[in-house]
Amino acid sequence: MQEPMDNITDEKPSANKWPIIAAFVLGVMMLAGSVGGALYVRQMRERQALQAQLEEMLNGASNVSRWMRQFDDELAAYGLEEEEQSRLEELSDKAKKLDEENYVSQIELLKEAAAFEEQVTDRLKAEAQARADQIKGRDPGYASEEQKNRLQEYSDQMNALIEEKKFQEAASLAKQWEDFAEEASVKKTGYQVNIMQYDMSEYPKVRLYLDVRDETGGSVKELAPHMFYVSEGDAASGDFLNRAVQKAVAMNDNERLNINLLADTSGSMDGQRMESAKSIMRNFLNTVQFNAGDQVKLTQFNSIIDKSGFFSNDINQLNQTISSYSATGGTKLYDTIIYGVQDVSGQEGAKCVIAFTDGHDEHSYNSPEQVIEVVSRYRIPVFIVRVGDTSSSSRDSVLQQIAQASGGSFKNLQQFSTDMNDFYNQIYRQLKEYYVVEYEADSMMDIMKTKQIDVYIQNGDKGGEAVGTANPGTELFDSLLGSYLRSYIYDMNNHYYDRLREYVDDTVAPDDTKSIQWQMKKQVSGGFNNVAAETLMDYSITGIQVLNEDTVHMKTSENYEVIYDEVYGDLLTNGKNISREQLNYLESRFGGYYFDEWTPLRFWGRVNQQPEYILKRGADGRWRFSQYAGDLGLKAQRQIYDVEIR
Repeated sequence: MQEPMDNITDEKPSANKWPIIAAFVLGVMMLAGSVGGALYVRQMRERQALQAQLEEMLNGASNVSRWMRQFDDELAAYGLEEEEQSRLEELSDKAKKLDEENYVSQIELLKEAAAFEEQVTDRLKAEAQARADQIKGRDPGYASEEQKNRLQEYSDQMNALIEEKKFQEAASLAKQWEDFAEEASVKKTGYQVNIMQYDMSEYPKVRLYLDVRDETGGSVKELAPHMFYVSEGDAASGDFLNRAVQKAVAMNDNERLNINLLADTSGSMDGQRMESAKSIMRNFLNTVQFNAGDQVKLTQFNSIIDKSGFFSNDINQLNQTISSYSATGGTKLYDTIIYGVQDVSGQEGAKCVIAFTDGHDEHSYNSPEQVIEVVSRYRIPVFIVRVGDTSSSSRDSVLQQIAQASGGSFKNLQQFSTDMNDFYNQIYRQLKEYYVVEYEADSMMDIMKTKQIDVYIQNGDKGGEAVGTANPGTELFDSLLGSYLRSYIYDMNNHYYDRLREYVDDTVAPDDTKSIQWQMKKQVSGGFNNVAAETLMDYSITGIQVLNEDTVHMKTSENYEVIYDEVYGDLLTNGKNISREQLNYLESRFGGYYFDEWTPLRFWGRVNQQPEYILKRGADGRWRFSQYAGDLGLKAQRQIYDVEIR
């Protein structure tokens, strides 16, 4: 039976239960003490950790207030913007209100300050670096090597200051750096620089021949390649590009000079004049640097121009040729100057023409004005030495104009001292002191664009500049055409296919009758009926079309002097146009003169041809005449101008 509730409520614990209760209470008290102690220890450790973290962040400062004053001074030295200065003041005010025992708040403030500093320094670094990059990115222009080294020092110093967060010092240094860079890029003066010749024979490699003189007129010596700066631009658009100078050396002992020596052997040169000319030519040969590759061609002229010679370094053979000269006939001086200029233009390297003459001209096909036009176009210096009396002559002014138009000079032989070194210094040394500068131009597709070429030289505090214009295609193909035509004349007159080989494309099909190779082999082996000799008078390019990197279409105009040997009876029977022209000329010249069937005649005629060539560039990079593009009749026009009964 269940006990009544009253009985349960009044019951007291028995004596043996008190120890259990006491033990439980004691356990609870001990547990509470243990937990409280552990919590206290953890709090102390956390406080100590915060204190250590704060001390590390204070970096030696005794408290946050002192650290904040140092922070203010450091950031003020950076150069803050207005908004940044306001933010710095807010942090300073906040620091003053902090409880020194509240490590958490102090640490949070220091973190805010560190983030603010990072933001400021990032901005200042970016600005300083941008200015440094801007200065470094400027074209140093015409700075010397010493100036370039100093510019690099500025760059290195700037980087160090940025890393050290010395931004105000960096700003001051940037100003000095910028001023120095601007000064270094300014072109210096003191040198007279002239572009004397262009050589495009290996285009896109371009060679410039420069005459560099100081303020006294003396030649400037020992210029190093790094002192030369070349820029090239399209003359039409004005867009310029810097060109890396690959080579810059003085010609002396380094580069070839080609000299076409024109010797007047006309009748008016007889006697002492001829002997003086021979002597000065022989002595001149002794000054030529044949060991450096120099070449000389002797071209004697009187009523005709001897075009059989070639450029040579055989001084013995050259001297023998000079010794063989004798005076006879007339003087085609103007024609010879044009021939000499065009002849030497086909040679690789620097070029010049030196003419020894008494100054007379007889029966030249070309006028002085035409000579001046040609020498001005080719820019090959012509030095004219008048041999004869010491007095001035009306002819001198014409010869001076021709020489000056070419970049050369005119002298009377008596203006030279008897010391041949004087002659050497005035003419030969002037050319050998040229500087040869090489650079690489654009592709072939730009070859027909007229280029403006700017050359600047800086040597310490001295410098000088020359600006010229050139059409690479005109320069290259005119030179190539001249070499081809002179080889053609040589082979035609000798009836042997020899010199033409170098300029003719031999990859065309052998049965292609429009190929230059097929036509030239046929012509030089058989010749033309009754043609005794041909002479190339002059030529010009009338049009060039670049079809692709390796193909060019070229139109030309070529003038020849042709000697025809005929028999009168043949002229009556062959019915050719040239025969009718010759008969008409005979009628106008001799009227009712009786010619029998076997009368031998010699005619002189001028022939103009206007061929159209296709040129191909071979695997070796050289251009060669490949095919005729137009009518094989070459639009030939003839004019008979003289005849003799043989």
